[in-house]
Amino acid sequence: MFDNKRSFNVASPEGSVSLVEIEEHHGAVILRIGDSFHIELDQESVFDIVDALTMVANNVDSHYGEF
Repeated sequence: MFDNKRSFNVASPEGSVSLVEIEEHHGAVILRIGDSFHIELDQESVFDIVDALTMVANNVDSHYGEF
């Protein structure tokens, strides 16, 4: 059986940890972060988010520790 759900923990720079769950359901991608955030996205929107996260994350090292 194909498992279309992924779960993992993410951490903030301050050290708080949140559970992330991502799954496909009837053509939509459902994203849950922690207990209070839930969004259903179409495929194009998912790729827009992935692209934006990748672009921003590529610049994190150059600004790490400037806070």
